[in-house]
Amino acid sequence: MENAKNKKQKKIRKDIEKICEIRKQTIKNIFKEYVLITIGCIVMAVGVSLFLLPNELSTGGFSGIATILYYLFKFPLGSTMLILNIPLLLVAYFKIGKQLFFRSIYGTIIFSVLVDFFDKMEPLTHDKFLGCIYGRDYDGNRNCDSIKV
Repeated sequence: MENAKNKKQKKIRKDIEKICEIRKQTIKNIFKEYVLITIGCIVMAVGVSLFLLPNELSTGGFSGIATILYYLFKFPLGSTMLILNIPLLLVAYFKIGKQLFFRSIYGTIIFSVLVDFFDKMEPLTHDKFLGCIYGRDYDGNRNCDSIKV
């Protein structure tokens, strides 16, 4: 009787150890994903703030709309992008699930904050051609439209 009880306890311990190991791997993967999202946001924010904005170049999507509003009304670019993305993020919550939603929220907020942060720095070039090449749009397109306001 006691031998069967010990076997059950050993099996339970092994199951708990497996669960703990899975959780450790999951936490590592989640941490890695968020670090990579942060690095991507830094690269994108540098491209937009230090290359595209100073050269009056625009990207597509909400970033492009926010850039136009930045030049017309002097609204902060990062804050405007965040506000414009709120309805899209709310729709995403119901359509794509919570896990991707939280990554999207994190990336949007970090990108918006970093764009406003880097916007205060000295631009790296005032050459429109170089700004267009270096400030690539984050979806991989070299989509540079000159803005004259």
